[in-house]
Amino acid sequence: MNHPSLNVTSLATPSSSSAIGILGLGSIGCLIASQISSSVKCYALARGNSSHFNFTLHNGDLSTKFELPAWQGESLDILLVCCKAPQCLSALQEWQRVLKSNTQIVLLQNGFGQQDEIHQLYPDNALFAASTTEGANRISREHIQYAGKGTTQWGYYAGPKEDLKLDLSRLSGTHIEQDNIKQILLDKLAINAVINPLTVIYDCPNGELLTNKKAYSEFKALCFEIQDFYNQMQWSLSFELLQRATSIAQATQHNISSMLQDVRNHQVTEIDYINGYLVNKAIENNIPVPINQLLHSKIKSLRQDD
Repeated sequence: MNHPSLNVTSLATPSSSSAIGILGLGSIGCLIASQISSSVKCYALARGNSSHFNFTLHNGDLSTKFELPAWQGESLDILLVCCKAPQCLSALQEWQRVLKSNTQIVLLQNGFGQQDEIHQLYPDNALFAASTTEGANRISREHIQYAGKGTTQWGYYAGPKEDLKLDLSRLSGTHIEQDNIKQILLDKLAINAVINPLTVIYDCPNGELLTNKKAYSEFKALCFEIQDFYNQMQWSLSFELLQRATSIAQATQHNISSMLQDVRNHQVTEIDYINGYLVNKAIENNIPVPINQLLHSKIKSLRQDD
């Protein structure tokens, strides 16, 4: 890969009172780290004895190397958790020593349900959630490809009611504070529950769900099932699902969904926290969701990840 321009940026310049630890330095974790101002103290929660975590962000012809100091016992105002939903609980328990009573926890990941699990474990910590439409792909452990400009939304979820200690104006990119982050998460859950599992079943980029006749038939049926389920649960959606899912699949037609990437890389998927979450809620409330159940079962069978 030829990248003619290489900038080096250190994220270790501590001139602000805020201190953030990032747990889960995959594609999104590194992307968010790259957007945090160097005036904010930012630490990598990484295994091993290295004093720094380095990564390079490739954006078009520009490549920028970032140096993130490893956490060495510093007091954290915010713990930003960017690992995938299935690893969230175990990762937090492994790094429980970084949490003080005044440390805010921010979960930035796909899926639903893990937020309530974390709140039950750490009820005294203010819990926030974030959701992003930014695109990033991991080329290797230390190389991230920026894949598409988007928006990251942040909001209070549960626990002691506090303002987020991170000043979003200190982040590059588009960051918005939301009064109702649960609605943002429910909206994204519905979209992910349509596009992600079907791209796995058809082993295709997002756009082919619309051009493959059989896939599109299932795409429409799944949209209707999820929309009806939301209605029966009295969960609000900010849009008509078939219309929005179609527009997103068109806009991201060449993208490989995160779930399909996980399957191709032989990694545990987030299916339990996407369609699996819907299936569990449906069982609890005696609401039939046969398409979601079938998709959940099929994708679980691809990996024994129980």
